[in-house]
Amino acid sequence: MSATVRRRVVLAVAAVVLVGIGALGGVLLTPRSEPGGHPVDIGFSQDMIVHHQQAVDMAELLRGRASPQISSIAAGIAANQRKEIGLFQGWLSLWNAPQVPTGHSHGDGAPMPGMVSIPDLHRLEDASGTDLDILFLQLMVRHHQGGARMADAAARTAHQQQVRDLAKVISADQQREIATMTGILASLGSVPLPAPQ
Repeated sequence: MSATVRRRVVLAVAAVVLVGIGALGGVLLTPRSEPGGHPVDIGFSQDMIVHHQQAVDMAELLRGRASPQISSIAAGIAANQRKEIGLFQGWLSLWNAPQVPTGHSHGDGAPMPGMVSIPDLHRLEDASGTDLDILFLQLMVRHHQGGARMADAAARTAHQQQVRDLAKVISADQQREIATMTGILASLGSVPLPAPQ
């Protein structure tokens, strides 16, 4: 191999190495795209999707099993919370953020207030008659108390006005539904469960 050919080979190899180094540096140094939403708004939206979805699931458990009055309340809750889940999902899509919590949004990793335990969900599946109506109301009142607390916090701390506005609506709706369900519990000779911690 002549000196000229050897020099061309060395230069070609050096060019390939430099291109590789440049590409790697570009990947490492280019900032990753950040979500467009504020972390508080994203965390609240993600958490409320999970919280609302459990309320929808509880309402679905009553289908064809509860009294007409309680079935109507459950259907109304499910309809409202499905609509709000859609709003949260739309915002998260606009912000290019995950639709579910990723571990950072709820801070200490504690369960969200008012979430119903798996054993209580099984009790709801197994109950019937007036016992089913009472248990649904008790669990949903506590669920709403937790949801209203989350919404009140977001109404104070969310970054975007539309998020604070929806949080206020959620809190007001859930407080009104708590009052209605508590009244029905009293008419059935029962009381709400202790509020979530």
